[in-house]
Amino acid sequence: MRPWLLGAAALLMAAAPHNKHYSHARVVIDGTAVVARVRLFKDDLEKALKRKLVDDAPSKAAVAEYVGRSLGVKGDGVPLTPEVLDQGNDSEGDQPVWWVLVQWTATRTPSKVAFRDHLMFDLYDDQQNLMIVSKMPGDDRKTLYFQAGDKTEQVLAW
Repeated sequence: MRPWLLGAAALLMAAAPHNKHYSHARVVIDGTAVVARVRLFKDDLEKALKRKLVDDAPSKAAVAEYVGRSLGVKGDGVPLTPEVLDQGNDSEGDQPVWWVLVQWTATRTPSKVAFRDHLMFDLYDDQQNLMIVSKMPGDDRKTLYFQAGDKTEQVLAW
């Protein structure tokens, strides 16, 4: 096989670039814990971090810092500190994604929880972030939608 043909075949087998910019988060509030699993396109996250992501400590530290800065939670008006529990590679169809499991813990069960999701807002003016929030017990679900340019937080009350 001709060398140029091998290069062309490799390009065809690589994931096609995506033209949508969004993230997806599933959040569970259970007692004092707020836990989220966030999924982002890996190439977008690499662009935000200005580095290639691999499964190593420096990559994970960079992701944790970015997520902590861009994703915020308040319990009854008090900012909660994020703790990244785990993260890694996955895929969404043919697109590589990076998932992050993050937890915030309040000192008591909050009656109001405020969310701020500004992931990738610094990069894309068409960024959209969807957050599905489940309050336990009972799995009371709400959906929050954040779009670039909207810097407000959204508050859920029970």
